[in-house]
Amino acid sequence: MLLDVISRCMAALLGGYALSIAFSLLVGVLLPVDRAQATVTALLLSFVVYTGAFLWAFGVRSHWRAWTGLLIPAVISAGISFALLGHQGGALP
Repeated sequence: MLLDVISRCMAALLGGYALSIAFSLLVGVLLPVDRAQATVTALLLSFVVYTGAFLWAFGVRSHWRAWTGLLIPAVISAGISFALLGHQGGALP
């Protein structure tokens, strides 16, 4: 029971952070505005994503589902954004 709560806390903190950073990177790459506006918009959206990830970690049935539900979208978002950045030949936003 205690290990389940600790695992959910770690999933919320670390997995939520990874998801919010990967999502904000993806949004920053995909927005068709200048770099400064895309960065500010992406960083503001990252607060919403992090809050949702935190709620997700404690709302699912098992801690394994919390980890996979946060890390799989984070890896997919990061992979898409790095693929787009490599294809564009540009630097990070």
